[in-house]
Amino acid sequence: MENKIKEWLTSLGMKVWTPDGAKEYFHVSASPPQGAPVVDVVRPTNMTPFYIVGMGIAVHQAHQDTLRKMSTSSRKAFIDEIKYYLMEMEVDVAFLPPGQEIPQLINVSKVVYQDGLRANDFLDTFYSVRNAGTYVIMRFLDAFGAGENRPSTMYG
Repeated sequence: MENKIKEWLTSLGMKVWTPDGAKEYFHVSASPPQGAPVVDVVRPTNMTPFYIVGMGIAVHQAHQDTLRKMSTSSRKAFIDEIKYYLMEMEVDVAFLPPGQEIPQLINVSKVVYQDGLRANDFLDTFYSVRNAGTYVIMRFLDAFGAGENRPSTMYG
């Protein structure tokens, strides 16, 4: 199944690689040829009956600083809007570090079971996660801008 997943992603023109230091039984990262956004597909052990499709979005330091300057109620409303919209997209979401008012990383993921996995099912999951991650990126950029001195790949 791992070879099929790589083949499915490659056939879409995605760049597919195993990240340096990956310790899981199966772990590939995939992105469009231009390099972003990056989505990971992980099967933790050879006994794990599912794959985790996930995307981690690092919140740029300037955006964290802007969140810090907001009133508590405005900041909570902004974060809650993202959180609840992602839940409506039917993806798992984690704001890290947990319990903090200002997230440094927002992780979106979804599980897909290996048994009977077909290309359409896998790709539906893959694009659900990618769209959710892209939503997070766009929401921050729309709210706070990209800034002139920030790299364009800050959310890769």
